[in-house]
Amino acid sequence: MTRRAVEREFERYLSQFVDETYAAFDVAAVLRGSNGSGGRVAGKLLNNSRPLERHVIRPKLQSYQQQILDQLEPVLDYAATDAAFDAYADDVLARDIYWNALRDTVRGDRRDQIRERLLARQQSFGDDLAPLVAADSDDFWTAVTDTYDQETATDIVQTHFEFSVPLQEDQNAFAFELSIDPGEVLGGLARALPTLNVEFTDEALRSMRHAEQQVIPSAKADVAQAYDS
Repeated sequence: MTRRAVEREFERYLSQFVDETYAAFDVAAVLRGSNGSGGRVAGKLLNNSRPLERHVIRPKLQSYQQQILDQLEPVLDYAATDAAFDAYADDVLARDIYWNALRDTVRGDRRDQIRERLLARQQSFGDDLAPLVAADSDDFWTAVTDTYDQETATDIVQTHFEFSVPLQEDQNAFAFELSIDPGEVLGGLARALPTLNVEFTDEALRSMRHAEQQVIPSAKADVAQAYDS
C-alpha cells in the first residue's frame, strides 16, 4: 500500500480531532484561571474571546496538528523497514508534543519513565501500521480489511486515536502554555498591554477528551462499514 494513503487517512481523522478540540475549548476558563499581574489583561481578553480563539487558540492547535503529522514520518519510516526502533527514537521524541511540553521540574527516573512510555506508544503505532504499509492495495479501506480482522482494526483505532493518554497518565508532568499578545489580538490601545502567559493544561485534557468521544466512535463506525461492505 502506498504510504501516502496511510498519511492521508490519518491526517483526515487528526483534522477532525483538532476541529472537535477547538470547538470544545473554553478559552474563558483558561483566562479566568490566570492571576496576578495578568489579571487586567485577561479581563480585557475575556470580553473579546472570539478574536483570541481565531488568532491564538486555533493556530496553537494547528501547530500541534502539524507536529503530530511530522512525528508520523519517522514512525512510518520505522514501519516500512526492518530497522530497530532505536534508530528512529531521537527523531520521534523530538517531534513529540508531550515531550516538548514536559515541565523542567520533571527529572531523573520520572523523566526517563515518561520518555520510555512516549517512545513505546509510538513504536506500538509503527508496529500496528507495518502490515498496512506493506499491503498491496492502494485503496486504504481495502488494505485495512485485507490486513486486519475487524476486532484488530477497531482496537487500533481505540488505542492510537486516544491522543490524550500521556496527559491522562501523568497530567502534572506537562505544561501546555499560551503566550498572548493583546495588541496582536485586539489591536488599538491594547498594544500597550503586556504579553500574557497562561497555562491551559487542564483545558487541553478536557477538550481533547471531548474530541476523542466524537472522533473515535466515528472512526469505529467507518471500520464497521468497511467490513460490512
